[in-house]
Amino acid sequence: MVSTRVTVIALLAATLCLISEGLLYDVSCPGENGELQCPAGQVIEVVKMSSGVKSDADCADRKKPARVSNEHSLHNGMRYWVPLICNNLERCRLPKPNKKMFVIKNSQDNFVQIDYVCRMRLAGMQTVAACENQTARIKCESGQIEIVSAKYGRFDENICTKVPLCLTFCGSFSAETRVKNKCDGIQKCTLKASSRALGPPTPSYDVPMYLLVDFICK
Repeated sequence: MVSTRVTVIALLAATLCLISEGLLYDVSCPGENGELQCPAGQVIEVVKMSSGVKSDADCADRKKPARVSNEHSLHNGMRYWVPLICNNLERCRLPKPNKKMFVIKNSQDNFVQIDYVCRMRLAGMQTVAACENQTARIKCESGQIEIVSAKYGRFDENICTKVPLCLTFCGSFSAETRVKNKCDGIQKCTLKASSRALGPPTPSYDVPMYLLVDFICK
C-alpha cells in the first residue's frame, strides 16, 4: 500500500513538473541572435514560429513571450529551416532577425519568437560525429541501426574547428533522408561527411562542416 502511494506521488510530481515547464520561448529582438537552450540530457523540439514589432516585446527578457502579429509575416521557408537547424540539439544559435526572414512588414524593428519544448534524449541513444570529408562509422554490436537524427552542416561554434565560429546555422535539407536510406535496418554502415554525399548545406558559408548522427540499436 505504501509502495503504491509513493509511486502515485512520484508520477504526479513528474506530471506537475512537465506541466509547470510547458512551452519555452526565445524572442530575438533586432540585433540579437536567436538562442534556444535545453537542460543537459534534453533536446529541442521547435513547436511554432511567429514575429512582431519590437515595441510589443520585452527585449530585456527574451524568455518572456511577446505579443505577436496575427499576420503571416515570416518567410515560409523559415518554418522548415529553423527545425532543421535546432531540433534534436541541446542548444542552437540562429541568425539575427534580417530582411530575408520576412515577406511582409519587413523592417529593422521586427523580432522573431520561437516556441519550443525540451524532451528527454532517447535511452540508449548513441552519437557519432565526423568532420567534413571524413568518414563516420555507425555500428550496432547487436540489433539493427535506427537513425533518430542526422545533420550535416554547422550547428556549433567549436566542433571540427580550431577557432570558434559564429556562423552556426547552416544545414543540409537532404542529409537525414540520405543517412536513413543508407543505414536504417542494418548492423553497420559508413558515411562520407560531404556535400556530395549528403546534400549542400543552406545557406552556403565558407566554414568547416560536419556530420552529426544520433542512432539507437533496435
